[in-house]
Amino acid sequence: MNRKQRRADEKTGKAAARPSSLLEETLFRQAMAHHQAGRLRDAEANYRDVLAANPRHTGALGYLGLLAHQAGHSDAAIDLLRKAIASDKLNPEPHYNLARILSDCGRDDDAIMHNRKALEIDPDFPGAHNNLGALLLLHGRPAEALAAAIAGLRMDDAAGLKSTFVMALRSLDPAAIKLDPNVIQLLVRALREPWCRPRDLSAAAGTILLRAPAMARCVERVSQAGPALLNEMFAATDLAALGSDGLLEASLSTSPVTTVAVERVLTAVRRAALNDIATDTLEADEAWLPLVAALGQQSFINEYVFDITEDETAQLGQLRETVTEAIARNEAIAPIKVAILASYLPLHSLAGADKLASQSWPGAVASLVAQQVGDHRDELAICPAIERLTAIEDDVSEKVRAQYEENPYPRWSRVFAETQALPVDAYIGMRFPGAAYTPLGHRALDVLVAGCGTGQHAIQRAQQLQSANVLAIDLSLSSLSYAIRKTRQLGLTNLRYAQADILALEGDTTFDVIDSSGVLHHLKEPLTGWRRLAGLLRPGGLMHIGLYSSTARRDINTARAYLAQQGRGFSVPEVRRLRAEFAGRAPGDELHNITQFSDFFSISECRDLLFHVQEHQFSIPQIADFLRESGFTFLGFETPARTGYLRRFPGDRAATNLANWATFEAENPSTFAQMYQFWIQKS
Repeated sequence: MNRKQRRADEKTGKAAARPSSLLEETLFRQAMAHHQAGRLRDAEANYRDVLAANPRHTGALGYLGLLAHQAGHSDAAIDLLRKAIASDKLNPEPHYNLARILSDCGRDDDAIMHNRKALEIDPDFPGAHNNLGALLLLHGRPAEALAAAIAGLRMDDAAGLKSTFVMALRSLDPAAIKLDPNVIQLLVRALREPWCRPRDLSAAAGTILLRAPAMARCVERVSQAGPALLNEMFAATDLAALGSDGLLEASLSTSPVTTVAVERVLTAVRRAALNDIATDTLEADEAWLPLVAALGQQSFINEYVFDITEDETAQLGQLRETVTEAIARNEAIAPIKVAILASYLPLHSLAGADKLASQSWPGAVASLVAQQVGDHRDELAICPAIERLTAIEDDVSEKVRAQYEENPYPRWSRVFAETQALPVDAYIGMRFPGAAYTPLGHRALDVLVAGCGTGQHAIQRAQQLQSANVLAIDLSLSSLSYAIRKTRQLGLTNLRYAQADILALEGDTTFDVIDSSGVLHHLKEPLTGWRRLAGLLRPGGLMHIGLYSSTARRDINTARAYLAQQGRGFSVPEVRRLRAEFAGRAPGDELHNITQFSDFFSISECRDLLFHVQEHQFSIPQIADFLRESGFTFLGFETPARTGYLRRFPGDRAATNLANWATFEAENPSTFAQMYQFWIQKS
């Protein structure tokens, strides 16, 4: 090759570093071995020996750059990586490593560019999609982050890519979510495996379902005429289309549906199925069974929150009597009848329900029977043996206990499948980079989950924190029975449950970590309860707290005032009626806005939302005052809004300035619609 051609190739990126000699490669492999073993001085010496022989050796330049960055010499590291890129323009690795360093230095735009360059060279380069997606998400570009996650998940099942996929979908404006087969396929996996709490993806799933032509046609039919027959709602082709990708079944069987339009379709499907059975017009084949069985699972999960007409009540009574008599006579029961009945009431409420559990059913109905009969039977057996740590004597605590005995909160189906147990220092460091955190060190942790409800949160903590021994307490035995059953199914051995009142806990036993999310604001005196828990925390210990925001719950307060003015109280029929009323109001109406809260979509959560016997709400300045008075350091909020906050306040990279957060919430009132969820550390 002549000099002119060589220069032309260098300009177009075709040039590569000259072939390495045997000596160079021997030294390079030796350097890599030292690097991997943590012998950094030896590695650096060998990398420099390689570069003395070949100043354009791409690998030696790149890894020497990584060493320089590790040693705190980031400018030198960036210069070495740029030389590595220049030495071999067809190698994606230097771009990828340079992107990592630039990101660490806060130069995220440049990091995004170099990740993209690595992927231009090699579209499947390991880690690049993951890092690119995380950076795009951090900078409020969820559509691009979603695209990066989808591309990466084609060939890599990394937990980071799954997390980016989930966070990007949750962050997207619903209007921007498209009917994309790739998104649907991954969303179904995310719900079933799952990649997060399925509830977190329910809104996105509802948005995509409504984009499906078959569902859109059904929505139109329901809104126009309210058809009474199933085959008037869905043509056979529509039914097949909705079943083919699995999204409808996955949505119904994993968490409450949180989209009003989808709920209306499901309510109409249920009504039509009941009517068809009552009038003997349901087709003989089992084409409808998977949908109706999934609807039965959905109804159980949402605690039968869907509205019921008087005609349905009469038809339901007839069907219940028919099935109960067949059970008593040991007669065969059509699976579709069991599925329809399960969509209106829990099967365990039927006389002789245990006989259903001993029979053989098609797969979809077998899951229903296990959910509604077998699990209930297990919980009844668990309840008498639950440990009692304290008495429950406070009058408000007793009222709260009674509410959750009647309505355990919440019902849930699955937990995050790929939770990686991390040392607590790594866990905090990943979530709150830059926070003024004092490490606890690598030791076994004693963890208290104060107010565990039905166990979902406690189970996740037991899985997330390495070497953690978790005690989870709650007022409600019904909730604890649910939690223990789920914990046994998962085979967890580092999680123990007991009944106790936070206000009655004594200081004999102390903890490294105390988690109380969504609990303190239901006490008679929340700050007294918070101080009681703080007294059980060891010096340097961590607390995770969840409190309601008075700013985010303004619409809820309006709804509560409206219900109180009308003298309306909690009952299941009343909840069904008011939900229909609120959903029927015009968008933008304060009462219609309640439908935007995911708690609107199940009985126990709707009761918690609108009819709780005791609730306090907080502001960020109140939280700041408590932390200052009690000697706690604020580590950070757990919220997707962190990315928006950093754009608004780029000078606070740790995102720990509570005055700034108060400003941010005032500008974005729905930021903490779920709760203030935050970590603090005791001095």
